[in-house]
Amino acid sequence: MWRLVNQRSRRLSHRPALDELDLGQRLALWALARDHGQKDLVCCGPIYQGMKVEGGKIRLSFDHSGSGLVAKDGTLANFVIAGADKKFVPAKATIENMTVVVSSDQVAKPVAVRYAFDNAGVPSLFNKEGLPASSFRTDEW
Repeated sequence: MWRLVNQRSRRLSHRPALDELDLGQRLALWALARDHGQKDLVCCGPIYQGMKVEGGKIRLSFDHSGSGLVAKDGTLANFVIAGADKKFVPAKATIENMTVVVSSDQVAKPVAVRYAFDNAGVPSLFNKEGLPASSFRTDEW
């Protein structure tokens, strides 16, 4: 199954035409790659693939990372993490090679992560081609 991320890739502004242009460009990339055979074209942003618990941290891996992951404006935001109690708290997230490592001092034994999982979540995780990651959750609660 394929999907195109339609979250705003810019901060909310009074310029919706720019958001529509951005969406149109991403739709064009999708069509070129999927329907017109340009297989080497990066057509979407990072999509959550899996996680691995490493002590007090969770390492996330992604498909469609393109030539690498980047934090828009230099800082990853909108990540939350939870332990077995299922209580999510804001988390620190950093890019390490082609993965994202998420942790919080409030969660000693993490079991789940969510990213941009609310209606106001502005994307901060992109691939180097400038395409935003889709929101995701690692849990099924």
